[in-house]
Amino acid sequence: MTATLRRFLVRDAAAVAATRCEFCGEEIPDGHGHVADLAARSIVCACAGCRLLFAAAGAGGGRYRAIPSRYRFAPRFPAAAELLAAAGIPVGLAFFVIHDGQVNAFYPSPAGATHCELPAALEVPGWQPEPEVEALLVHVTRDGQAGYLLPIDACYRLVGELRLHWRGFDGGAEARAHVADFLAAARRRAGATSTGAATTEAG
Repeated sequence: MTATLRRFLVRDAAAVAATRCEFCGEEIPDGHGHVADLAARSIVCACAGCRLLFAAAGAGGGRYRAIPSRYRFAPRFPAAAELLAAAGIPVGLAFFVIHDGQVNAFYPSPAGATHCELPAALEVPGWQPEPEVEALLVHVTRDGQAGYLLPIDACYRLVGELRLHWRGFDGGAEARAHVADFLAAARRRAGATSTGAATTEAG
């Protein structure tokens, strides 16, 4: 299990309350921000003040980058199925991250985030996620293809929760409920209306 994934496994209330900024040691509440450690390829907890220090490009010698908080949602994202097929992903949910100029794909599984190799020339259509700290998440069902632009820590949090609740071959009802709740919350953060429309579309 990676250090990044371990951070987002559900913990008991006392452990959550005791979370501290990994830069200054200040106690921080649940729902705090995060900073990406680009050298270690990990995510670290940060208070608001320390996170702000790494918001500018090149801050911290280029090693650290504050993870943004923007959310976007497109109820119609035609490229979703094409991206999954290009990566050979056997499920309808995956997220794509740019690392070192290369698009990397991950999808949830009982073992955590499963990485898939992608063609070198593949580009992410629609939105342009900020490298290392944002992801394009696609969700393909019989009802359609949707796209989400999300902070990378949100994607790893989802993977961690699914790993805990995964049952059987396809995850089971509890895992599917977690996915539905996560995507509904992401749509709210993106400004989607109660009818399912969204403020942004991409494709």
